[in-house]
Amino acid sequence: MSARVSLGLPVYNGENFIAETILSLLDQNFEDFELIITDNASTDRTAQICQAFAASDRRIRYVPNGRNLGAGPNFNRAFELSCGTYFKWCAHDDLISRNLLKEAVRALDENASAVIAYPTLQGIDRNGSLTSYSEGALPDMKGWSPAARFRAFATELGCDAAVFGLCRRGALALTSLHESYYGSDRALLAEMALLGEFIHVANAVLYNRDHPTRSVNLHSTERLAWQDQEASGANSLELSRRLRHLVVIAYRHRRQSPLHHSLCQLLLGVMKPHLLGRLILEGIGTFSPALRGKLRRAGVRALKSIHDSSI
Repeated sequence: MSARVSLGLPVYNGENFIAETILSLLDQNFEDFELIITDNASTDRTAQICQAFAASDRRIRYVPNGRNLGAGPNFNRAFELSCGTYFKWCAHDDLISRNLLKEAVRALDENASAVIAYPTLQGIDRNGSLTSYSEGALPDMKGWSPAARFRAFATELGCDAAVFGLCRRGALALTSLHESYYGSDRALLAEMALLGEFIHVANAVLYNRDHPTRSVNLHSTERLAWQDQEASGANSLELSRRLRHLVVIAYRHRRQSPLHHSLCQLLLGVMKPHLLGRLILEGIGTFSPALRGKLRRAGVRALKSIHDSSI
């Protein structure tokens, strides 16, 4: 009999934190789950740690990749190997409160229109101590059109808690999952938002760990290689690739939301100065990475000067 919930844990060289993460998952007060660990050809002790856990708990499957596929395909492989009614990706360096799965399952069971139940996000440092960082809850989108929800996630909202929330498998299977560019999780959330609402499970907590080797702390070219092992070049085109992906998503789900509605909302969202600035810099970077770097540094200095003068 298949588990009600599938947990996908993609990892690459996670020996520093993965044991603590697995223990956090095994300590849930909801037990009807499977844990699928997809190891992206780690070169540290990740394999030994995961194999020991798999040998001690039948709910755990350890699946090593023969080579590093890149983060996106590795995330997707965890989903493709799963079978639960609900699915949740887990970061190898995060922790979750003991009630997260139970409360998230209850939320989706009770709200048929919801496609993701997401927890409250609280930052922790590399030692697991609470930091001052926390992520605010998303706005209540009940009554919003699919196109309006699409715009919000396509260009305005970022939500790590939703990326690592509990997803309705049937909805997630209709998406393009993770693409091989950094930030494709934002597009995935926008795609899920076309399919349904997100519900906040306020009393469940995702403890999001910050540390120097976390992907968000890498340079853009390093992030590109982390996401796609076959990528090369200094210009990662993160925003441009996301916008192209979002157009494909709008077309794919034109039955959920008329194409012109979704594209108009996307265009309105893109017309923000900071997004237009990023697009211009990415365009400049295609023929002159050095000039792009100079302009970006000048912009950062100008913003810092404006900030300092306002204090």
